[in-house]
Amino acid sequence: MGAWDIGPFGNDGALDQLDDIEDHEDTAARLALVMREILDEDDYVEGPEMSGAVAVACLVGARVIGAEPDAVAARWLESNPFEPSTELRDLARATIDRATRPDDNELYELWEDAGSLDGWLATLTPYRQALA
Repeated sequence: MGAWDIGPFGNDGALDQLDDIEDHEDTAARLALVMREILDEDDYVEGPEMSGAVAVACLVGARVIGAEPDAVAARWLESNPFEPSTELRDLARATIDRATRPDDNELYELWEDAGSLDGWLATLTPYRQALA
């Protein structure tokens, strides 16, 4: 059984994505690439891929906020500095918007089927507000 938590950093898709971009030479460029891949996808997006993109978007939001209550994200941000440029903030906002559209991706449907959609959406609220 893999990791599955309501927070944006507590599931396998998110953790795998963070591992993939850990210590990348150009963190900002890699973050942008992950989000663009999801945003450029015309088809339905599977849960792990969307989870990874949401985690990346929330990292950008957390950098804007200046603090992160999640220990995983806090350690990642400390080890991987980047500037939350206007482009990154725009991509992050669009990524979270895509993740929260019904019938567009498996992640939304999994939370809906589990009866935890409102809770999941609430965990994204501080990041959305930071990116607005």
